[in-house]
Amino acid sequence: MSLWRLKRLALGALLCLAAGGCASSLKYARTDCPLYDALEPIRANPAGALDRHLEVRVAFRVCPPEIGLEEIQRKRIELKHELLALLSSKTTAELEDPLRVEKLQKEILPLVNQKILKKGRVVEVFITGFELQ
Repeated sequence: MSLWRLKRLALGALLCLAAGGCASSLKYARTDCPLYDALEPIRANPAGALDRHLEVRVAFRVCPPEIGLEEIQRKRIELKHELLALLSSKTTAELEDPLRVEKLQKEILPLVNQKILKKGRVVEVFITGFELQ
């Protein structure tokens, strides 16, 4: 093998590693991933405010399409439990923050991916309802 060919192979290997690996690309587009919106509303009392009530509706874009959707449907009880624990830990001040929805989205995404899903991944979280009374 020529020196030039060896250098090209070495450069290709380095570029492959720098790009995050040489695995084949995904066989689905993010837009192909379904929305899971069948979770009933989560109702909780904010931390330290037993006289207040919070109701949140959440939907998730789950990938890969079939595996992710099946897994989140199967683990809906664990999902609801973790969301209830998160929402119950929030104070009234946190829940009245103007950026509360965006902050919750950013907290829920890793929570679901780290504690609930093993085969699938949530790629987007949508808060479709938020009511604090």
